[in-house]
Amino acid sequence: MSSNILPDEKVINKIAEKLSDYKYPPAEGMNSEHVRKWIKQFAVEDRRFILDETLYLLNAGYLSESQYQRKIKAIARSEKNAKLFRYAGFLDIQKKGSSQKELLKSLYETVGIKFNIVTESSTQDEVNKFDTFVYIDDVSFSGEKAIKSISNFVIKFNLRDIKVNVYFFSSHTLSDYNIKRRLEYIFKDRNIFVHVKNGGMREVENRKSRSAQSGVFWPRKYSVDTPEKFEECELYKGVFRDGYASSDSFRNEASRDRFESILTKVGFNILLHRKTPSEVLKPLGFSTFDGLGFGGTTFTYRNCPNNVPLAFWWGDYEPTGAPALDCWYPLMKRNGYNEWYEL
Repeated sequence: MSSNILPDEKVINKIAEKLSDYKYPPAEGMNSEHVRKWIKQFAVEDRRFILDETLYLLNAGYLSESQYQRKIKAIARSEKNAKLFRYAGFLDIQKKGSSQKELLKSLYETVGIKFNIVTESSTQDEVNKFDTFVYIDDVSFSGEKAIKSISNFVIKFNLRDIKVNVYFFSSHTLSDYNIKRRLEYIFKDRNIFVHVKNGGMREVENRKSRSAQSGVFWPRKYSVDTPEKFEECELYKGVFRDGYASSDSFRNEASRDRFESILTKVGFNILLHRKTPSEVLKPLGFSTFDGLGFGGTTFTYRNCPNNVPLAFWWGDYEPTGAPALDCWYPLMKRNGYNEWYEL
């Protein structure tokens, strides 16, 4: 049954059920009352629309714990990976976040054989045993974390003549392209080959040349009403979407335009509570590029990515005393490294 013919309460219940395995719920749990508290922050005329579009988006883009478990088992049992488990070095080199470490732990417990994990604390001799490395993570948005982590590792151990297999459960087309292109360019004199593979849970289009069929929040110019305070701010002046083509993130063209418009407005309203603009915090999520934000549409049970619109994750479940945080109640509160918040 389509959500737009369900009563409001049933849609609210379905959203709560979808998020039931989220690792950082409010104290009372990820229940209907929690979803109701979140949706009441939107304008009355937008609430049912936001509920319908959020449920549609979560059905496409929320990666659950059971999906992770199935993917781990599939990787562990694949005959194609048997050689890697015996002869490659699996990289545990991320300085921020715990996703890589946790995935390697789950994989280690599932594979059934002891495979080689390499860290930045490994010795030169330990690293030199391998000519093939595996970098695994759950989701890649911009690809910057992978590029920085792998670059630091290669430089620290002065590596050359190696192959790096980069594997994500879910990723974005531009990040996959950039990881290979940039790493091979940086180390063009070292004979380093980079292979990037999407694991099939979700691959989201976000290349500028294909903005019309992109699967991220990427508004058209007429959908954005920039607050006067930010009108002259170059941080929010980027490239707008050109046209429309279907993607699994959005129901149709009209819904996409309206959804993007509402979330951008909410994001700007949140940012108005900050003392100073942030170079990376945008209405539609964390991004180091000028514009309205990354606009991520992929969520995970492990943690809500900061690359998705602020309306989904900004704030705290309980009052903090900080006006910039207390201005919004999150659907999925983030947990993690947020040192770039300057409230």
